[in-house]
Amino acid sequence: MEQHPRQTTLKDEVTLKGVGLHTGNRSQVVFRPAPANSGLRFFRTDLPGTPMIPARLEFVVTTVRGTNLGLGEAKVHTVEHVLAACTGVGLDNADILVSANEPPILDGSALPFASALLQAGLAELPAPKRAQIIPGEVVYADGAARYSAVPSDGFSITATLVHDHPLMPKMTQTVRVDGESFLRELAPARTFCFEHEVAFLRSQGLAQGGSLDNAIVIGKDRFHTNSEGLRFPDEFVRHKMLDLVGDLTLVGRPLFRMRVEAQCPGHAHNVEFAKRLAAAAASRRRKSVSVEA
Repeated sequence: MEQHPRQTTLKDEVTLKGVGLHTGNRSQVVFRPAPANSGLRFFRTDLPGTPMIPARLEFVVTTVRGTNLGLGEAKVHTVEHVLAACTGVGLDNADILVSANEPPILDGSALPFASALLQAGLAELPAPKRAQIIPGEVVYADGAARYSAVPSDGFSITATLVHDHPLMPKMTQTVRVDGESFLRELAPARTFCFEHEVAFLRSQGLAQGGSLDNAIVIGKDRFHTNSEGLRFPDEFVRHKMLDLVGDLTLVGRPLFRMRVEAQCPGHAHNVEFAKRLAAAAASRRRKSVSVEA
């Protein structure tokens, strides 16, 4: 029997407020403690009955410029930064109450969420963490996107970002993801888009809450940012890694034991890759149960 650390939840609830990146709606998100094995669950507090949406792959409804979950009429847009923060700090179980159809974007990274969760504090629960362990290599490819994962004793990501833009050379970064490295190397990386995309995104009802306070805009010959400038020279690939951590969290077993490589990652591909990881891990568990029986 594999031994894992214990599952965690929050010691106290914590609240953050702001505007949604794509909807532009004012939004409040409250993280509350939850029982063991409940996982991460979103609740729409602004809707009758406060409907719940599990943060699981089967509830992904769209992946256009973000990962969006839905169950029935209830939807929550752009969940990836919230979920990345949960996995990054080692939080297994939490009820995430959202007062609108999108959590606040805050500064465009996962750092405000992660910092708030750590401020609330983590508490151990009397149940072992549910590890995501694959039996062998898992691959996924579609167009320029290429993913692979192999079993490992920890969780590491190597990501490569390729854009045909003079300010965006090929960027590759590797991070062995744990609590400290997530906060230092990935959580601060902010979302971004290209200047030529902005008008189109807004015409499609997206990026309504976007500004230089929560995103980097890549212009023809310069980066448009707030007074802080870039947080990393390769902030863009780091943010893609952050998104990948958030999207992989949807497998529901956030203790990852694998080494992941991703080229040209994006939300739709992240989710498809996560489905393959989940299927491979489930197959491994079924075989293990069969052998034990």
